[in-house]
Amino acid sequence: MSKALSDDIKIEVLEHTSDTLKIILYNVPVKIANSIRRSAISLVPTLAVEKVIIFRNDSIMNDDMLAHRLGLVPLRTTLEKVRELETNNGKVSLLLKVKADKDIVTVKSGDIKSRDKDVKVLVDDIDIVKLAEGEAIELEMEATVGRGKEHAKWSPVTVAVVRGLPDIEILDPECGRGCKKCIDACPKGVLGKRDGKLVVLDRFKCTVCKLCEKACPDRIKVDIDESSSLLYIESVGQLSVDDIIQASFEELKKKFVELYDALKVVG
Repeated sequence: MSKALSDDIKIEVLEHTSDTLKIILYNVPVKIANSIRRSAISLVPTLAVEKVIIFRNDSIMNDDMLAHRLGLVPLRTTLEKVRELETNNGKVSLLLKVKADKDIVTVKSGDIKSRDKDVKVLVDDIDIVKLAEGEAIELEMEATVGRGKEHAKWSPVTVAVVRGLPDIEILDPECGRGCKKCIDACPKGVLGKRDGKLVVLDRFKCTVCKLCEKACPDRIKVDIDESSSLLYIESVGQLSVDDIIQASFEELKKKFVELYDALKVVG
């Protein structure tokens, strides 16, 4: 699926789910598309545990380490909820209360209870700490809005990559019978044969490592075109990938407005 935004710029969607997005930005240079990537990593606001009030901690883990682990447990919500909390300087309260009556008990992220119906723990099976028989944990947490530039726990992406488009030129498709040196050299399976001729099966899998070119320098040439961009984003899960892209542009727009206003003052 592709969409033309103007006579020059076009977007082609290679993969799109609630948590992943891979698109080609034709005629958008890497240095421009990289601003979207950087915004997704460091500027998009999310929700994470910032304050932990410990009433009881009998576990072997000290309070500081326990608070650190809890801060890294991802919380799922919507971009609208995040904006609402940020506007009102709001906080979300969460509780964790577990006691090991018999045997060893593993405290998991699913034991965390949110007091806000719009906020919940992303996954339930993250191990936090083990309790021996008779031990207990009782604490309260406050989750606040922040950004990845402040701490990694607020960054909404696990992967955010921008690179130019691979440019693979097959100089001589008539490979010798049975020769597969360049095909075998590619770790991504980019190359193959059709009707006995060397062909590119999927150029977007190419990482431009040039191992195929080194194996057969007289038959193939690999380069990278940075006048267009391949953007791949994978969400941690706090926000959907669509929300991350939307927020990335909103944050970039704010930066441009700030720059414009600063330039007017200078002028």
